Amino acid sequence: AAVFSVGTLGEENERLETDVRELQLYAANQYEEGFAYALEQVKLLFPDLDAPRLAEADAMNQIIEGKLVPYVPPSE
Repeated sequence: AAVFSVGTLGEENERLETDVRELQLYAANQYEEGFAYALEQVKLLFPDLDAPRLAEADAMNQIIEGKLVPYVPPSE
């Protein structure tokens, strides 16, 4: 049977929490980069679009009643 000390488990927990934070940041960066890349494609495909209006698009917006508004997570 394996015996773990409290210190060893605490260190492992810290390491895993750090890994989770790093993965969350990586995922957020990938999401933002993907959104920016998609906007660049739209600009290329539709060069006559209103650039200032398109600049209003943001990965953290949502559409409510036909308008772009900042995303608000649902309350629990």
